[in-house]
Amino acid sequence: MAAEAETSDGRANAAAVAVVLPSLGEALGLGGEAALRDFRRLLMQERAELEVELGGPVRFTDRDSGSGARLLIGPASANPGLAAYQGIPLGRPGIHVDRVRRAILVDSPDLAGIGEAMSLLRTVLLDDLDSADVADCLTLDEAIERVVVEVGRTYPAFAPRGLDWPSICQRQAERVLSAVDPLAAMQRWLAELRDCHSWVKERPSPVPLPYQLWVEEPRRGLGHQPRAVFVDVPEGTAAWEAGVRPGDELLDVDAAGWWERTGAPAHAKPLMTGYRLLSGQAGVQRELVARSPSGETRRWSEAPALTPPFPLVSWRRLDSGSGYLRIRQWRASPEFDDALDAAFRELRRFANGRLIVDLRGNAGGNLVRATAFRDRFLTQRTICGTIRFSDGRDGLSEPAPIVAEPAGEHDRWAGPVYFLTDPLTYSASEDALLGLQGLPWVRAIGEPSGGGSGRPRSLRLLPGMGLTVSMALTYDRQGRCIEGSGIPVDELVVPDRFSPDAPDVVLLAADRNW
Repeated sequence: MAAEAETSDGRANAAAVAVVLPSLGEALGLGGEAALRDFRRLLMQERAELEVELGGPVRFTDRDSGSGARLLIGPASANPGLAAYQGIPLGRPGIHVDRVRRAILVDSPDLAGIGEAMSLLRTVLLDDLDSADVADCLTLDEAIERVVVEVGRTYPAFAPRGLDWPSICQRQAERVLSAVDPLAAMQRWLAELRDCHSWVKERPSPVPLPYQLWVEEPRRGLGHQPRAVFVDVPEGTAAWEAGVRPGDELLDVDAAGWWERTGAPAHAKPLMTGYRLLSGQAGVQRELVARSPSGETRRWSEAPALTPPFPLVSWRRLDSGSGYLRIRQWRASPEFDDALDAAFRELRRFANGRLIVDLRGNAGGNLVRATAFRDRFLTQRTICGTIRFSDGRDGLSEPAPIVAEPAGEHDRWAGPVYFLTDPLTYSASEDALLGLQGLPWVRAIGEPSGGGSGRPRSLRLLPGMGLTVSMALTYDRQGRCIEGSGIPVDELVVPDRFSPDAPDVVLLAADRNW
């Protein structure tokens, strides 16, 4: 796949910064050609972000011309142009600036490191640095300063949410310095932003157990502990086999603490707090105990796993004849792609032309996969909305259109489609739906989505601790900001979350209103 050559307005521009992409033709040990193709696609899809960071238009290319302003993106094993810059220490994650040759070089041995290094681009350019390595902070004071500076120059919603970042920092930084657990104290600090993408987390990133948990808002009063109640326990999981059902309470957990440490819009906070409470390091066993409303207790051991104990993509034909497709997470893998293709192939044959797509509980994942799925429901080039990035100087960029092209005809769904959403329909799942709502053949049913497509930067803090912070606000085609409020539904249906025998009223409402 050759890189594009035009700027964001579609015109060739010799003055644009040339973004030299890693080449698909090079031999790689980077997780295969598919991973590199996705990475290239993401860079080109998120052109507006690069243009904000670099301060002007960009054009994509596969070769370094050796002249003009350039951004060369590694890994060096896939971008031969990087080797031409003698004296630049390549191979370790970071960014280097060659001012004489007007080139910025981004390198790392692998794509994960390239992603981390790209998050330093703003730091290098705003601070006029010659280089910046992906590295942990050496002290807690340094970590606090990184949070103060990088959140301050990145978070886009201080003004819309009426937040005074200097005052927040003055109040919270001292608490972090005196805390027994600096990670928890930093999480309380970032929770004031009310944004799920902006938080301090363990590294590697925590992985959730395969359940949904509703955490009650703490009430004022001595000794009151909010309850954490299961609202989704998929069949076949360890908790299900132990006898746990929706409505059972998870015991011996710090529900109040996680409520304080979870930043989220108000409508999404009970479920997002449960999501964080249930997350931990992959492979690390947890001893869990739940109590039913009638008092029976259930105990089991379970470790979070990168691959959940159920398929990420499942589908069936409903009794009404409608097709039903559930997607629990967006993942870049051949198995995920094959499952989606198989679902569309079979549902076209066996369903009645109507499709229900269930994105409830899908908290995001791979943005390229999510937007490619969106394109299956378009019939023509569509402006899905707009996006504005923080500019690093207390302002926002001009709105940039989010433009989508329809998928190939054999990949599209030709009939009406209803999407089921809830407050855990978040991040990339909102990008999958953005721009579809309002089309005559699309409806959203259930509850508004979580409210945060985000486009976060990721930066290291102390060893084992990292910062992510949102840098963009997205707007739908009607100009409504998604961050903080979510994508609205055409029909509001609130489920009975706490009864194990309650019918799925959201699905029933969707399937009777064609």
